[in-house]
Amino acid sequence: MAPRWAAAVTLPLALVGLALSTYLTYVHYSDPRALSCPDTGAINCVKVTTSPESMLFGFLPVALAGALYFLIVTALVLPSAWRARSAVVAQLRIAAAVAGIGMVCYLVYVEAVKVHALCLYCTGVHVVTFLLFLAILATWVAAPVQRR
Repeated sequence: MAPRWAAAVTLPLALVGLALSTYLTYVHYSDPRALSCPDTGAINCVKVTTSPESMLFGFLPVALAGALYFLIVTALVLPSAWRARSAVVAQLRIAAAVAGIGMVCYLVYVEAVKVHALCLYCTGVHVVTFLLFLAILATWVAAPVQRR
């Protein structure tokens, strides 16, 4: 069984990630310059969110991919999903956490090395994803829920 605090921590984190990525998706499709974030120097949300790297495969906005990711993660961390004690749900949850942290590593690299700017909203999403990864990993290690 997952530690009791898992649902209490992971659901709010997933919802914050969903809110941030949904906001970034909205801004992407409306006006990227409308972000309430500095747009000069090392902190430059507009530069990050309008760079070619802000699109996956040339057509999918990273922000939209993030919103879809957090929608899936939210379903996986609902209290009912934690109570299910299903091996499949547990495996999907850990797979999503690993995929999320992998994507965060890639995006931080892109921001730092390719774009040479950081987005505060993106950083918020990265922090939420990292905290979700830690919480889900802790539950995976602490509760060997029918993993096989």
